[in-house]
Amino acid sequence: ETNKLMSIRARPKVLLANTYEDALEVFESYKPYLLTVITDIRFRRNGEFDDNAGFDFLKFVKQELPDLPMLMQSSETNVREKAYAFGASFIDKNSESLEMELAAFFEANLGFGNFVFRMPNGAEIGQAGNMSEFIQKLNEIPIESLLYHAGHNHFSAWLMARGEINVAKIMKPYRITDFGSPEELRQFIVNMIDQIRSVHSRGIVPELDPEMVKHSRYLCKIADGSVGGKGRGLLFIRSLLENFDFPQYVPGIEISMPNTVFIGIDEFEHFLESNGLWSWAYYDKEVQDLRSVFVQKPLSQKLENNLRQLLSLSKRPLAVRSSGLFEDMLMVPFSGVYDTYILPNNHPDSEVRFRQLSTAVKLIYASLFSKEARAYFEATNYNLEEERMAVIIQELAGNRHGDYFYPHISGVAQSYNYYPISYVKPDDGLCIAALGLGTYLVSGGTAFRFCPRYPKLDIGPLEYISENTQRYFHVLSLRDKDPNLLKGEMASLFELPIDAAESDRYFSMFASTWDSLDQRFVPGVSTDGHRIIDLANILKHEAYPFAKAIDIALDIGKRSMGTPVEIEYALNFDDDKQEPTLYLLQLKPLIHLEDQIEIDLSSIQKDACFLLSRNCMGNGRDLSIHNIVWVDPRKFQRNETLEIAAEIEELDVLARKENFDYLLIGPGRWGTRDRWLGVPVSFDQISHAKVIVEMDLPGFVVDSSLGSHFFHNLTTMRIKYMKINQGSADDHIDLEWLYSLKPRVGTRHCVLTELNTSLDMRFDGRSGKGAIFKSTESSNLKRAIETGN
Repeated sequence: ETNKLMSIRARPKVLLANTYEDALEVFESYKPYLLTVITDIRFRRNGEFDDNAGFDFLKFVKQELPDLPMLMQSSETNVREKAYAFGASFIDKNSESLEMELAAFFEANLGFGNFVFRMPNGAEIGQAGNMSEFIQKLNEIPIESLLYHAGHNHFSAWLMARGEINVAKIMKPYRITDFGSPEELRQFIVNMIDQIRSVHSRGIVPELDPEMVKHSRYLCKIADGSVGGKGRGLLFIRSLLENFDFPQYVPGIEISMPNTVFIGIDEFEHFLESNGLWSWAYYDKEVQDLRSVFVQKPLSQKLENNLRQLLSLSKRPLAVRSSGLFEDMLMVPFSGVYDTYILPNNHPDSEVRFRQLSTAVKLIYASLFSKEARAYFEATNYNLEEERMAVIIQELAGNRHGDYFYPHISGVAQSYNYYPISYVKPDDGLCIAALGLGTYLVSGGTAFRFCPRYPKLDIGPLEYISENTQRYFHVLSLRDKDPNLLKGEMASLFELPIDAAESDRYFSMFASTWDSLDQRFVPGVSTDGHRIIDLANILKHEAYPFAKAIDIALDIGKRSMGTPVEIEYALNFDDDKQEPTLYLLQLKPLIHLEDQIEIDLSSIQKDACFLLSRNCMGNGRDLSIHNIVWVDPRKFQRNETLEIAAEIEELDVLARKENFDYLLIGPGRWGTRDRWLGVPVSFDQISHAKVIVEMDLPGFVVDSSLGSHFFHNLTTMRIKYMKINQGSADDHIDLEWLYSLKPRVGTRHCVLTELNTSLDMRFDGRSGKGAIFKSTESSNLKRAIETGN
């Protein structure tokens, strides 16, 4: 609709002048935009009819615009030759074929219809009906034809007739002599046309065009309708890449996005309706073998044709991703609820490749109705009936490595860090990086973390870095050219040990080696030793501005969206490029409205609260905890912390057996190696602790666990943390309430208390404040906490 309105506005207009003076005024006013002049022989000049007014005006126009087409219309056919002498065409006003002759004049002289390429002698050598054909012919025609058309401004006239007024206006003043060679002139015109297409594609999603494949980056659609939540994020990324000059601020690294094709939600609705799946899929919760049923049903003929065309153009591995309407929205994330499939796209039979792609699309449709997705909808109080599914098909970032395909690095970057360390502030952000495909991170694999604003800062002590390094990575297998996608998202993927990547020439950029003599990690892999993935040569030695590029992308995304953001990315050293490419794969809000918790500690009714603190980690609201495991302050002795650790482990074994999580409270530091500073538990001894509280006691005041080995595990596992400081007027713990509760299990030093109602735990990750109410009812006694709900 927008293109239609723009085309109407750009259509040529007819300007009528009744006198010679009016004609001069119109000519001067619209001179840069004129396509032609059509005149009669005689009309008024100086208030009287002038027999030569028409020819005098043609003479004036010829002097001002020598190449402008002119037409004399008259019933006096004896002036035909005189009109020709002025360089004008002639049409008899009384001709029975007047309309056809006018149309022929327009097509031949004004750029209407096809562009006809000719030699200087007038011989036709080809035609172009659209921009794609025009560029193709322009690259093929002989130099003589190129110079002939350029010398007569035929190119600018054709563009003007198609509404490309600004480009035609720029092109028209150029002369052949302005260019060093005819080939330079040819390239100039081609670049101008490319500029037209780039501008036209901004803000809209064009249909798939085979010509797009010739460009370094394209984004288009092969089915109509909304492109969904992830699709909106990708359109946002495209807008950033088009409007921000990244090379100016981050030289030495290219920032781009993979070639992307959308299947809009209209196809999803057509698929369900045409195959009789609508009610069955949405409302029958006991559906068996749903995925197999979906795979057997056909897609629309139009989409099947478009998928075949896409596969004829793209030979790289493909990532086929969901893009539900609710995905990545500000209210609720819906992240990871639906499926993603990665295809090798390398089978010699094109029909097998088509079957794989169409199967992946159908399986993504089916994932909307999985038990996991239904449970998520019920938990978030959203209606499954309101969701619709778009699909994103992207060329996979990465290179071929023997029988495998993967990017050098994949990861996630966030503009806000709820678990900052050292002098890092929450607004400095967080970046997580792993070798290979990003599915490794999604599955919970250990990966390297750093602050993009301070990439040289070590995230923890050496033993922590060594123990928590990446040991495996995910790759796409190119051996199995026809994976069975019904086996799940990992059907085409392998998990390999890190040393399988050592043969790659860029591996030394990402790995460091343990030097046992100096007791340190040395960037690179020049010697034998224990390897870790820490990107040292890139981050600490600044081989490439990867961290700066991430930091700038996060900052721009945050400013543009008006909220903290999360970016999914891949970093790869492409075979055909000297510099690495940072591919932005997704951009979405990080803090969702359901997570926006604001806490005013001074206005909270302490009688309603169990715990209050201004020293917290984590973000959001949690209503899932009914159990508290706590060290009884009345029985605590510093010299008995080893016994306390063993008792805590007993209670954690019970939690594992009965599968419940708990709030853990104790004095001093949890997980300390110094038994005199707190309880020396390891993480396997408190595996079901969802929130950890450290508190001061009279005569026992210890600094918090921040920065310790234990604390780094806490941040990695996203466990919420709270410190109750004895000297703080805002911090509070209601021990009397805790003492009054009947224990379920008691040991010599510790207690397991089970509550009838859940605790209401709220953490504001932006301010570091937290509050734990005794129940959901007590949290509503006073509106001291405001949420986005």
